[in-house]
Amino acid sequence: MEDLVIGIDLGTTNCCASVYLNDQTKVLENDSGQRITPSFVFFTDLDTVLVGEHAKGMAESKPKNGIYALKRLIGKKYGEAKIQHKLNYLPFQIESNSSDDPVIVIQQQNKILKKTPQELCTVILEKLKKDVEKKLEQEVNKVVITVPAYFNIIQREATLAAAKDAGFTVLKLLNEPTAAALIYYHENNSSESNYSLVYDLGGGTFDVAVLKRNKHNIEIVCVNGDTNLGGQDFDNLLVDYVSEKLKELYNFDPKERDEDVTILRDKCVAAKKTLSFVEQTTISLISFVENQRKVDIHLKREEFENIANDLFRRTIQIVDNCLKDSEIPKDTIDEVILSGGSTRIPKIQNMLSDYFEGKKLNKFVNPDECVAEGAAIQAAMLSKNSKQKITKIRLTDVIPLSIGTEDLVNRMVFLIKRNTSTPASGTSTFTTTAHNQSGVLITIYEGERSNVKNNRILGEMTLTDLTPAPPGECKVTISLDVDESGILTVSAQEQRQHGENSKELKINYVRGIRSEEEVKNTLTDAEESKEEDERFERFAERNSYLIRYCEGCLYNLDAKNIREKYRSIYEACRETRNKAVLLNPQEEDIVEELTKNIKTQCEHIVKELNFDCMPHFIDIADLLKNIFGNMMLSGSEDLHTVKG
Repeated sequence: MEDLVIGIDLGTTNCCASVYLNDQTKVLENDSGQRITPSFVFFTDLDTVLVGEHAKGMAESKPKNGIYALKRLIGKKYGEAKIQHKLNYLPFQIESNSSDDPVIVIQQQNKILKKTPQELCTVILEKLKKDVEKKLEQEVNKVVITVPAYFNIIQREATLAAAKDAGFTVLKLLNEPTAAALIYYHENNSSESNYSLVYDLGGGTFDVAVLKRNKHNIEIVCVNGDTNLGGQDFDNLLVDYVSEKLKELYNFDPKERDEDVTILRDKCVAAKKTLSFVEQTTISLISFVENQRKVDIHLKREEFENIANDLFRRTIQIVDNCLKDSEIPKDTIDEVILSGGSTRIPKIQNMLSDYFEGKKLNKFVNPDECVAEGAAIQAAMLSKNSKQKITKIRLTDVIPLSIGTEDLVNRMVFLIKRNTSTPASGTSTFTTTAHNQSGVLITIYEGERSNVKNNRILGEMTLTDLTPAPPGECKVTISLDVDESGILTVSAQEQRQHGENSKELKINYVRGIRSEEEVKNTLTDAEESKEEDERFERFAERNSYLIRYCEGCLYNLDAKNIREKYRSIYEACRETRNKAVLLNPQEEDIVEELTKNIKTQCEHIVKELNFDCMPHFIDIADLLKNIFGNMMLSGSEDLHTVKG
């Protein structure tokens, strides 16, 4: 039997599994016959673990053993401000381990269990796997799992690990708004080219994506979002609101007991959902407040909208940021697609429609299921099973910010340019700086600035045991490859004739590595700093030439055994090199002076004794032309010099 590939939406509030089979997408019900499974884990006193609706129901009586909102904890650090804020609303105990990772503490009978969010996500995925296999009546090991577009490296890596531990092979981590677009385009086939915007507001995260459809090809133009913005934040605001009411009217604070908070949260969630269909509802609390048989808190839709207005407006600001970053005017957007359960809120729909000047919003019948269905479409595209064949849609993702490494003088060598479609790759060959250089530190950066100090470090590795060679003679090729899931593989290999000397580093690289504000600021900073970058390029090239010139002279004086004869020149070269490596871009005039002085002392013996391995001077005008043209293209094969 051929392998089936399914799609899973591992949501903050609910999970959903789907499969594309025999030309149709089907949501796979769990063992209770439900199409969605609450992302809830409950540890009973009988050493058993429940997942889903039953787990959620049991948590009301013992909230410390009912774990949820794992997607908001996975891959995070305990000390993060947003995590600390979330702790105020979670009834179960969380502490940090030695690595500052959050760990959930559960008491089960007479023992204490400590589980990471990743381990608990594995439990949920194991449950989904078991239910799917029962429904399909066959083993299922391959999957596409959706994640927020702004999930960072660690969060994605933890999701992959959780799925692997659950017995899955993940063919791709698919961004949630992209998944929503896939199922929408599949169900609304069109040969016209247009732009769409996906507004995906779920229980715990918010994503926006601008996509371009050209017949059957989908290109992700730009994404934006916030992994700490969703329906649970609206719930928290309602809990705060009702708690204040109870303190004001009855001098009763429900936050003093976890059981009360759990009950109140469930009531607030139900009220929030009701207000999507009616103008007013009542939160009825029976035997909740001491000496009060029943307490009714009346809540109007308008009140809820005022309570959550700042968060609603934040989503619109993120939409605006995404469009500005994509450089696509909002009147060019042909379709606005809603995804995620929180898009049922009327105020959100009205604000979004107003932003697009009355444009009709495209709504899914089941916004809680559309992401899983989109994942199923992507799964079918990656499947080799003939019953899952799907050819009418192709998907293209892009690199959000440029990736590269640095040369001898802290200059960014761009290997993959931003907005390059994935999978993407880039290669460049570097030469050593010093005589018999034994190793090289390779640092990978993300950003748009010429000076790497203005960019962000993604990771680093050291290639050692280089073949002893004169300056500039030992060559190291550095390659970057980003696959469809956003896994960045960095490889470095020395170009030696005999044997192999290489090293590899894997980084989960995705658009979500920075917040939406950081990405916006990065691009704005690069645009506003063009003149500064041009000055830096001039400085960097001249300083690089000076350092390599000194290294070349030092090498020749040693290799020709004339160091003592020209001791003063040798010391001058060493002193000049040491000064040059400490210079900053504001000291371009000092570079010129040092270069002039050292060449005055050395040039006569360089020519007379025919020095080897000496650098060639590059005209600055030609240099700048190359820098802002060829150098920034993906797959550059230019030679650069690297530090030891």
